[in-house]
Amino acid sequence: MKFLIVAFHPRSMTPYAQQYEDIIVKYGYDYDILFWDRFSNGPLEKNGNQFIFHRICTLGGSKLKKIYPFYLFRKTLKEIIKNENYNKIIILNTMPGFLLHDILLSKYSNNYILDIRDYTYEKYGFYLRIIHKLINNSSFTAISSRGFKKFLGESDKLVVNHNISNLEDACDKPTLYEHKKPITIGFVGAVRYFDENVALIKSMQNFRNIRLSYVGRQLTDCHLDAYCKRNKYNHIKFLGEFKNQDKSKIYEDIDIINSLYGNKSMEVCAALPNRLYDALIFKKPILTTKGTYLSEVVLKYGIGLALSDSQTYTPQEYQKSISEYIGYFNSQKFIKNTNDLLKKVKKEQQFFHQRIAEFVIK
Repeated sequence: MKFLIVAFHPRSMTPYAQQYEDIIVKYGYDYDILFWDRFSNGPLEKNGNQFIFHRICTLGGSKLKKIYPFYLFRKTLKEIIKNENYNKIIILNTMPGFLLHDILLSKYSNNYILDIRDYTYEKYGFYLRIIHKLINNSSFTAISSRGFKKFLGESDKLVVNHNISNLEDACDKPTLYEHKKPITIGFVGAVRYFDENVALIKSMQNFRNIRLSYVGRQLTDCHLDAYCKRNKYNHIKFLGEFKNQDKSKIYEDIDIINSLYGNKSMEVCAALPNRLYDALIFKKPILTTKGTYLSEVVLKYGIGLALSDSQTYTPQEYQKSISEYIGYFNSQKFIKNTNDLLKKVKKEQQFFHQRIAEFVIK
């Protein structure tokens, strides 16, 4: 038996693929995996069991400009599937599932996993109808957030898959404490959400004891470094891309996680980002935006705070809320809260891995 795993981003942005790979290997089967390098153009690359599709396609920006890269991605995938004759397929994201829906529904019914990572184009009725068909005909469909049920609805095919990694690097206590100086609020990942971050930057500019840091590639519509240079904001540090295995080192220099995404769209309102799990593993309180599913989880378990979005905030609110949180921060209570949620996440991941194993061996 041979499997194909289809990712929609580079490996560096797809750490969750590894759990599928590990379970396939555990049971002695072969697999290929395809990644999309969205930052350069070039011919299809094959290295061992890994395909890399090279075609520039920005993560944000114009949807019309994505049509041709999506067409080429589908064409390439169809050729690979035809030539390699796979028994089962694992789709890591909704859009590649949509692009391949005719093949999946006609030739791989109940022999594929759909792993939904984000809200994409579900506001369009025709798109959502196809996604529902894909869910109903999948072996099972993984969702990275229960918040996705807001637009997908309920289904017994849905299984939660948490975006958790780096468990081997778990910390036992936070670096934040009441009188620490300076305190660093850090954003780790693809740097985006310009308006939300400008609101935070403006609010923190006169706080001598708070530093901001951004670690990761800045997306084309979020050049925060240029904005800060123009406005002479000097309390901010920018670092470039990183590898997932470097997170433990990166978080040594961060006390609070910046996960301010706003609440303008379902994309951010429904998601649970990697930063939630970073907060649990590396014991860092997390900043979120009110009105999001992430903020509901964070407040329910007492692992951070929720701030107003960039349209309704005031610098005074941000300053007061963050200062009070730091001043009343209870390290022991925070450790208990993170461990309680981490225990729940691990239990759900165990069930998810069991479902993958059943899919692989049946």
